Amino acid sequence: MRPLLLLLLLSFVAIPLNAQQEQSCRNSPKVVDQCFKIHGRVRIGNGIGMTIWRVGTDRVLAVGDVDIIIPDNLSDGVFKKGDIYGRDVFGDFDVCPFTKRKDGEMQWVCVESASHLVIRERKQ
Repeated sequence: MRPLLLLLLLSFVAIPLNAQQEQSCRNSPKVVDQCFKIHGRVRIGNGIGMTIWRVGTDRVLAVGDVDIIIPDNLSDGVFKKGDIYGRDVFGDFDVCPFTKRKDGEMQWVCVESASHLVIRERKQ
C-alpha cells in the first residue's frame, strides 16, 4: 500500500514540474508573429516592469509574462539579490511578439532565450 501511495504522490508533484518545463515563450498562444533576435538592455522599471531597449535604436520592448516565461539565466541576472531597479542586463535575446509592431507604440514580447549576458549595476 505504501509504495502505491508514494507513487501517487510523486506523480502529482511531477506533473506540474513537467508542465512548467514544457512551457516556452515561442509556444505561447499569445504570440502573434515570428520570433526575432535582438541585442539589447533589459531593465526593470517601476510601473512598466521589464523592458528591453534595442541597442542602436529608440525602440523599447515591454516584456510580458515575466513570472511564467523567462529564461533562468536572465531571471538570475535581473532578479538576483540587491536593487533590481539599479541593474542593467545587456545581451542577445530571442523574443516573440505578443503585439504587432506599430510606430510610436511599445511592442509587447516574451523572451525565449538570452545569451552573452553582461550585468551592470547603475550608479544612482
